[in-house]
Amino acid sequence: MVAWLIYEKKSAVYNRGYIDFYIEEGKKLGILVKLILIEDLEFGVRNHQWFLSYRGTELERPDFAIIRVIYPLLSKHLEYMGIKVFNNSFVSEICNDKARTYQYLAKTGIPMVDTSFYRNVQVKEVLEKINQPSVVKAVDGHGGSQVFLYEPENMDPSLNSNIGSNKSLYRNPNFDSNMMDLDQMKQREDIQNGLKGSDLVVQPLIGSKNQDLRVYVIGKEIIASVLRTAKEGFRSNFSLGGEVHLYELSHEERTIVNTIIDQFDFGLVGIDFLIGDEGELIFNEIEDVVGSRMLYHCSDINIVKLYLEYIVKCIS
Repeated sequence: MVAWLIYEKKSAVYNRGYIDFYIEEGKKLGILVKLILIEDLEFGVRNHQWFLSYRGTELERPDFAIIRVIYPLLSKHLEYMGIKVFNNSFVSEICNDKARTYQYLAKTGIPMVDTSFYRNVQVKEVLEKINQPSVVKAVDGHGGSQVFLYEPENMDPSLNSNIGSNKSLYRNPNFDSNMMDLDQMKQREDIQNGLKGSDLVVQPLIGSKNQDLRVYVIGKEIIASVLRTAKEGFRSNFSLGGEVHLYELSHEERTIVNTIIDQFDFGLVGIDFLIGDEGELIFNEIEDVVGSRMLYHCSDINIVKLYLEYIVKCIS
């Protein structure tokens, strides 16, 4: 059995240990895992047919491909060519766009933050009309990148309780208004530059706990849940210094997670929730190309082994 493990070059260097883990676990299951770098792939349509070559050579098609890069077009192309893809192209298309994810899951009625969708050309106008602490996200940002806290200077003082320790940014009658204008302009400029041309979603800032929960899912099975707490600021990502530990889901919480699982044909994903002020789960996003560092950090769960075993069952 042959598998392609598809990465970008830069990411492959950073994740070399994880790639070797796939290769080692694959051998135990009789799978030859081949690293494929996306920069060396060429694909498209030629002579009225789909084609794909690697470093100028057409390779024998694998039994399946594990896509560790965000590229729905490639995922779909491989599927058209009869190659089983994990995660599939539908998961890639929906879950790598925050707006599309919220839009798609709204039909389920699960708790989620009120969210407005905007094109990038609207960002200046959008920031000018925000009057409460808000979170601005690029629709295609991942790992806590391109997520911005925007705190307008003209917001209602009654909103103080919503942003915890950031009270120094509230309007003060003794504060220089010109300085406030400069700070406001700097915030907007940083957000516009940070979005890098991406469309955006805007949400009110909620939850004073600065915590979130990642639920690791393989297929229809919940594997583990990890609670993340921010050391500072409002982003709790492990890669950004957040503290992590395993978390036991309640029956009600598992019901929410399973409602999401039922809407997709997942391979391996991470479903992320914000933790509300009453400890409730509020849906945040789904990570298609999900990292596993924090799971290995706080547990002995071998998620690569479990994932490969799941794939073998799917294609057998």
